[in-house]
Amino acid sequence: MTENVSTAHLGRWSLTFRYVDVILPFTFLLRVAMGWIFVWSGFDKLLGDWTSAGFLVNGTKGPLEGWFVDLGTNSAAVNVIDGLVIWGQILIGIALILGLATRFSLFWAGAMIFMFYIAQFPPAHNPFLDEHIVYIGVFLLLGALGAGRILGLDALVEKLPFVRRIRGAEYFLG
Repeated sequence: MTENVSTAHLGRWSLTFRYVDVILPFTFLLRVAMGWIFVWSGFDKLLGDWTSAGFLVNGTKGPLEGWFVDLGTNSAAVNVIDGLVIWGQILIGIALILGLATRFSLFWAGAMIFMFYIAQFPPAHNPFLDEHIVYIGVFLLLGALGAGRILGLDALVEKLPFVRRIRGAEYFLG
């Protein structure tokens, strides 16, 4: 196995780390797997008889339960939430599978999963950590590794002249 050195820059901060080349296919597979989970979940909702109202009214708990129940009993809010969840999951999933606007997509995936997390806080089987937090950790890892550049369209998009002129574009891609 070959050992590589990479440096990630975020504003004034830099992080240099070593990794072996075997991490690249695993990063690619993890990105595609997370994308597939989102695409499948979105299409399952789209093609099924799903609405967020049942979850919002009956599946929430904790300090924000009242707010979520209010949303679940408001038909206009439910229509908006249903569209955001269904199409958000489908579009995020497609973007992750293609490796396109990967960090941007990972941010919104994390935001969606965080909303699911706080809707049921505290978790049933562990006072703090459940699958939602693990998903968010995976999203952070994929973003830090620049997963969209590994057999993804971000590697091509970043080289386009008009994209290179956009300051900060690298934070949305990769």
